[in-house]
Amino acid sequence: MSYLSLRHIQKSWGNKVALDDISFDVEEGEFIALLGPSGCGKSTMLRTIAGLESADSGAILFRQEDVTALTPSERKLSMVFQSYALFPHMSVRENLLFGLRARGEDKRQFATRLAEVSKLMELEQLLDRLPAQLSGGQQQRVALGRAVIANNKLCLMDEPLSNLDAKLRQSMRREIRAIQKKLGLTMVYVTHDQTEAMSMADKIILLNDGHIEQHDTPDNLYNNPNSIFAAQFIGAPPMNILPLVRRGSHHYLANMPVPVVENLDEGAISLGLRAEDIQLTDAAHAGLTAQVVSHEYMGADTLVVCALAGYPEPLTVKVAGMKRFAEGQIVGLQWATGAQYFFFSADGKRCYHAEHACLPSQTRVAV
Repeated sequence: MSYLSLRHIQKSWGNKVALDDISFDVEEGEFIALLGPSGCGKSTMLRTIAGLESADSGAILFRQEDVTALTPSERKLSMVFQSYALFPHMSVRENLLFGLRARGEDKRQFATRLAEVSKLMELEQLLDRLPAQLSGGQQQRVALGRAVIANNKLCLMDEPLSNLDAKLRQSMRREIRAIQKKLGLTMVYVTHDQTEAMSMADKIILLNDGHIEQHDTPDNLYNNPNSIFAAQFIGAPPMNILPLVRRGSHHYLANMPVPVVENLDEGAISLGLRAEDIQLTDAAHAGLTAQVVSHEYMGADTLVVCALAGYPEPLTVKVAGMKRFAEGQIVGLQWATGAQYFFFSADGKRCYHAEHACLPSQTRVAV
């Protein structure tokens, strides 16, 4: 039984469609990440769930109860904002207790709940400080603590780590996930950072221009993308997309004589390759060569940007460790047949027929 359900939610701002027929279910205790680029509708969706925005049509259900018309306070949920939204003139203690006081809850429970939450959030030594006296990470803990102390089992978070530096974001990701699991919270978490979504979420809802592009596990989003958009948004660097040339029922990589896909009567298709699935080989014995444009040393890996004849967009290859390449150097390329993804060029959707049409006996591709 779903804990949270959205049914055909539609929301527009004038002529701009912010949410286009959004439907999904969240199970109790599940961590869902709403992921996508700026302007795709993820914050609007979160605010609509919270009741801060009203949907033009559709329904929102909590525990099978329709709450579409209820006010935010009636929905029994907690929300953590990007800006933390702490009261600057109140101490940490007062910030944590503010919601309980505002709702007129039993004052006899305040001390116990404050002690539990301040210990959980490691705020015991900071209760008398003002927000201005706290670091960014400590302010984030207060904001999260204020959500937890309410004892609501549904928690919404709107890019809560975007104001923190990279090292602190990493530790806070672990802390938020640990707290969510410990308390059994059902969490809907908005982010534009794929690392946050991939490392924290049970499921990811990938949004693109107001509609759901793919709703899946992090593993499936990476290994089984439904579209070019999903393939290029998930993974760093983005998946290489190479439009194929159709001649009859065969599809070729630029001017290469050997087809990548044979006997496929589909429209124009594109080949997708992850950077880590391409191997560099000796150019003298390679069936496919490219020219090195640049290389970037990333620590554990080196990204090699190559120019492939017949393609205006460069191809990126990821090789392990530190490797040096000369600009203009010619390198050979090869990859496993199983590493190939195919997409319809017209609408970007996955073309599974093309993957089945590849020769099963061909274990390597060096066309």
